[in-house]
Amino acid sequence: MVDKTESFEQETPILAVIQDIRDGAVDPRTLTKDLRQSCVEVFIAEGYPEVQIAQILHRSEKTIQRDIQEIRTRNSVKPNVEFVQQFIGDVIKKGLSHHDYLVRISNVRETSDSDRIQARISAWRILNGLIERLQGLGYLPLRPKEIIGDLFHHTDDQNGEKSFQEVHRAINDVIDVANQCGTMTPELQENVKALQQRIEKAEIMEEVDKLSKQPKEVKEESHDQQTY
Repeated sequence: MVDKTESFEQETPILAVIQDIRDGAVDPRTLTKDLRQSCVEVFIAEGYPEVQIAQILHRSEKTIQRDIQEIRTRNSVKPNVEFVQQFIGDVIKKGLSHHDYLVRISNVRETSDSDRIQARISAWRILNGLIERLQGLGYLPLRPKEIIGDLFHHTDDQNGEKSFQEVHRAINDVIDVANQCGTMTPELQENVKALQQRIEKAEIMEEVDKLSKQPKEVKEESHDQQTY
């Protein structure tokens, strides 16, 4: 058996190395640790159990177990905002790519009616699943009541700094997002309607409060003039 290990370089495709091992052109016992772990990583992805990986690479199960542990440690990811943003962006891109591909299939003239319908249904499921994932991750509205409550919360916290016009605009933004994403459910419509009614009442109460203060202000002004 010819030992080709020494001729392997970093750029050698790992699948080619594995094929040489299977063909008997390379003795797996001569592989470097890094090259062996690369093979282990491929076998794990293909669903091979530890026992079979050990047999293929002519190593003990304990060695393979240590390799797997080191691979997991090396591939571990710590919470990172930039990584999350990049990953979410990649998920969105792939999801929309699959959706667009299915829509194109449904538009092909040769596609049968049943396949066209199935492609459209699958495209919608992908889009709907993507929306649900983004909702779960906080990138799209998920709980209308919490959003509505948050609007009033911020209005109260800012001591009236946010005008009613700004609140109306915020509600319109929620409605626009829901319509664009297809998440305008009857529940959300009811919550929006209830919120708009609450705002109208708040506006009326503010006007009433202003009117109630006018007599007091006039009285105080008159008293000041008399004192002067």
